[in-house]
Amino acid sequence: MGLGYGVMAVQRSPCCDLPIMPARRCQCALAENIGSRISKPYTAGMPNILQNSVLIALLVATVDAGAAQSVTLPGWVCTHPDAIFINGFEIGSVAVPQLHSNGSGGAHPGNITRQVAVTGLGLQTYYLYVPSAYAANQAWPLIVVLHGAGGPGTSASAAQQVRTDWGSLADARGFIIASPVGTNSNGGWNEPDINGVGPSDYDIIANTISDVKSAYNIDLARVHGWGYSAGGEVLYDIVLTGWSGLNANSFAAYAVTGAALAGCPPYNTVQSCVPANAARIIPLDIHIGMADSIYTGGYTASDKNAFLAAGWTTGTTLFYTVFTDGSPAGGHTYSIANLAQVWSNLCPKAVTP
Repeated sequence: MGLGYGVMAVQRSPCCDLPIMPARRCQCALAENIGSRISKPYTAGMPNILQNSVLIALLVATVDAGAAQSVTLPGWVCTHPDAIFINGFEIGSVAVPQLHSNGSGGAHPGNITRQVAVTGLGLQTYYLYVPSAYAANQAWPLIVVLHGAGGPGTSASAAQQVRTDWGSLADARGFIIASPVGTNSNGGWNEPDINGVGPSDYDIIANTISDVKSAYNIDLARVHGWGYSAGGEVLYDIVLTGWSGLNANSFAAYAVTGAALAGCPPYNTVQSCVPANAARIIPLDIHIGMADSIYTGGYTASDKNAFLAAGWTTGTTLFYTVFTDGSPAGGHTYSIANLAQVWSNLCPKAVTP
């Protein structure tokens, strides 16, 4: 069985003015004394009470003993991706969580091809795009993009195409792209079997994410996902059902284009793709063409209602867009403009552990 529906050296910028002492600029430095993966503002010369307040604010934002929680970052984060603070430490300021994976050794910049070893499946190729401004001393957001099913022998080219499409935005917006390759014979993805047993392409996706984190400095608070058509159904299943060590807590936010919950695979052991069963209310962007049969058949409207009933909120944790562009217009497709809108909705979302 398979999911087969479908055609197809940056320096940190100055970032804070202190309102209670002479104006100065702060740069971000690794807080080795509070954990090798947590960033903090530079606090040398500050009064002790201010230093403590800054560190506490960051720890509250990044280290939570409870369940993972969503954080909506201020809009400037997406236009100044190397900044951590921009409006000082006064009451009401937002501490931006940033967790460094501290990965290193990965080739950059540009289009990269890498392989991961997957138990039971051997070496599997995935495609990567690393922006020209990439520098390992900065943690970068990651988006994992999952292609649709275009027919036998199309998986590799489809994975490269979605990387190219997203790559048109990555340099300006400041994020890394990882595009795994499905192994289903129809060009799509192999899910776990009817009893929920692998190996499956979900393991390829999980190992791809792990490999990127180890080879590049990824912001663990801002790992996002996007899936088109069959890839969207895979992403729904991974996020809402949970497979291969991944679930809603593994991503800051995710998006699907041209996909429906009804396309999720059935299992004997668990009910798949149920919004109410997700590990948390994770921000979601749904894009669908007005002429797409998934839209005209009422599937995405039904999905939207299911998420709202399970606690998602329009404009905050649920973004729903019906579009008329693309080729064919408003069909089972997407445009670069669609992807830019998707990123605008995903970019400010972060997750704290």
